Amino acid sequence: MEETTSAVVGKFATATTATGVGVMITGWAAAIDWGFWIGVGIGLVGLLISLYNYITNLKFQRKKDKREEEIHELTKKQLQGLSDVSKE
Repeated sequence: MEETTSAVVGKFATATTATGVGVMITGWAAAIDWGFWIGVGIGLVGLLISLYNYITNLKFQRKKDKREEEIHELTKKQLQGLSDVSKE
C-alpha cells in the first residue's frame, strides 16, 4: 500500500510540530534561572519553619507564664500565712 502525499505530509507535520513543542519547552526550561527559584523556595520553607517555631514558642511561653504565676500566688499565700501567725 502506497501512502498518499497528503498522508506523508500529515505525519511529517505532526512530527515537526511535536519536535517544535519539545524544543520550545526545553528552551523555556533552559531560560529559567533555576538557582534563583531554588533559593526562593528554600527561603520560603525557612520562613514557614520560623513562623511555626514562633507560634510554638508563644504557646509554651504562655504555659510557662501561667505556671510561674501559680507558683507566685502560692508563695504569696505562704508568706501571708507566715505573717498572719504573728498577728494572733
